[in-house]
Parts: sequence; C-alpha cells; structure tokens
Amino acid sequence: MLPSVKVLFIIVTYNGMPWLERCLGSVVAQSAVVAGQGDAVASSVAGTQVDLFVVDNDSTDGSADFVEARFPQAQLTRCAENLGFTAANNLGFEYALRKGYDYVYLLNQDAWLEEGALAALLEAAAGHPEYAVLSPLQLQADGVSFDPKFKKLISRALFSGPENFFPVRDEQAREIIPLPFVMAAHWLVPVKALQEIGTFAPLFPLYGQDDNWCDRARYHGWKIGVVPSARAIHDRAARAESKERLLDRNYRNAALVRLADINRPLCFSWLYVCLLTPVQALKYRSWAPFRLFPSLCRHNAGIKALRRSTKIKNLQ
Repeated sequence: MLPSVKVLFIIVTYNGMPWLERCLGSVVAQSAVVAGQGDAVASSVAGTQVDLFVVDNDSTDGSADFVEARFPQAQLTRCAENLGFTAANNLGFEYALRKGYDYVYLLNQDAWLEEGALAALLEAAAGHPEYAVLSPLQLQADGVSFDPKFKKLISRALFSGPENFFPVRDEQAREIIPLPFVMAAHWLVPVKALQEIGTFAPLFPLYGQDDNWCDRARYHGWKIGVVPSARAIHDRAARAESKERLLDRNYRNAALVRLADINRPLCFSWLYVCLLTPVQALKYRSWAPFRLFPSLCRHNAGIKALRRSTKIKNLQ
C-alpha cells in the first residue's frame, strides 16, 4: 500500500450552474473511493485525503451560493470580480503549497471524473514521479467520443505509426501515453513539480497558461502524459464565438505561447509569428492580425522576463 497522500481539487467557477452538481459531485465520489468507503477501492491509494478548493469568479447565476449550500466541505473563495482563469487557479496553487498537499487536481467546472479515475491517476503518479501532469482520457458528455481538442492531441501519439498504436478501449495496453501537452480541464500535478516550475504565468490571463506551464515543465525535464485507464468528461458544449474572439485566441494568444516557449530560441519564435500574421489574416479574411501584432511587440519585455524566470526553475 502506498503512503496516504493529500489531494486538493481546484475548481474555478463562473456561471457554472449547468455542471456544478456533476463536477463537484464526482470529486466527492472519488474521495469516498480513495478513502476506502466506496465499492471500487484501489487498495494502494486507500486512505487518501481529497479536499475541494473552489474559486468563484463573481458569478451572477448563484454558483457560489450553490457550492456553499450543496458542498459545505469545500473551501470557497468568492471573488469580487472576475479574476480570469490564471489568477483564480493560482489562488488554489498557493493554498496547496501553504497547506502541504501532495497533489493538486485542476478540474474545469464543465468537467467531471468517472468512477475510479482518481485512483488510477494516483497509482500512475506514484509509479512515475517524473510526470508533472497526468490526465485521464478526456471524453465528451456522451462518455464515448473524445473531446475534439483532446482527440487531436492524442491521435498524434496513438496513430503516428504502428509502434505507437494501441486500441483505445484496451485500457491495459499502455500505462501512460506521453504527450508534449494536454489541456488543463483535467490535470493531476505533484506539488513537487509545482514547487519547481511555479504557478501559472500572469502573461496568460485566460487562455494559454496551460500550454506555457507544460513548456516550462518540459524545459526542466518533467513529462506530460495521459493515463488511458482513467476516464473523465469534458462537456465542451458548442459555443458560438465571434471572429474577434477567435482571432484573439488563435492568433494573438497562440503567438504569445510560442514567444514565451523557453524550449525555442526567441529570435526564431518571432520569425514564426511574423509568418503567422499574414497566414491568419488570410484564414479569417481580416486585417485584425496586423492590428494585433503591435500588442505582441509591447509584450516583449514580459516575454523575456518570463523566459528568464523559467531558467531559474521557479516563477514564484
């Protein structure tokens, strides 16, 4: 049996009422299993402590009141304004560091775990301490199909050649699938990795912080992976987005991620962004990338500071 560990689930909410019962309820169910109270106890992780840390980003739909009433065991922080994904999650990271947790689990409000997922992830993490991030298979709400973005990521590993192929439903085929990145809808992170790599970078308030954190992790020799025996849901409902919002995420934010990637020379990253600008302008039939390019230049000092901080192994 492995030593008992403490896991802090960090959930950032913003008008999340459609998902919160399933999201937080799945954590409570996982907690019962690893504490030895469920029907599917993994003996090696029995006795594990699982706690909830919820940060509400000034929701207007009663999300915070629901969490307080339905899940009183959760440590709830009510923000007076929307802090964004990065700053809100950093509150949870900092709490875990102060309180001596062994792992944090980042869980999106529109996501939940299936039975036994946490036990499988903890088993894998204990056997492979070189991993900074372990994710379950991220499925759509039907519990069958991959989340579309997750499918793109994992397909490169699963189907890039015969030596990398394995049937997805054969859960024992591979204990961990290494990837360069996986979305932070479901992340199990050892606090030791958090201590070395640091928290999310403020340069990415809403999108891109998980890309950047994985880049920093790989720079310091940590690995990122998926545990196929663990299954979870990411109910990424189809949400209409304006062209401006898509450009901000797919051009401006993607460019910032590339520029901040410590694993690439900065001069080559700037060359890439210069080439990306007309490509995205043509793709979206918009002059916006050319208008957004100066804002990237204004971030150059912050990009360099982040890269320097990464080199000293701790962003805090």
